[in-house]
Amino acid sequence: MVTLRSVWVAMEDNDISAMLVELTRAHCKLALEHSDRDTTPERRKAIRAEIERLRAERSEILGACSL
Repeated sequence: MVTLRSVWVAMEDNDISAMLVELTRAHCKLALEHSDRDTTPERRKAIRAEIERLRAERSEILGACSL
């Protein structure tokens, strides 16, 4: 379970916070591509799947910090 405490613990660890920043950057880049009017429906579907994978990875990282 992700808690506010787990977020603070993660942000105090340089390696974990760097991973979270990279996940956030990738998520934002994909979101921008998704919103582009020239993005095909097939690519949008792939982007949504990738964003879900990034969210799961983020939750896994933060979940490990709450232990």
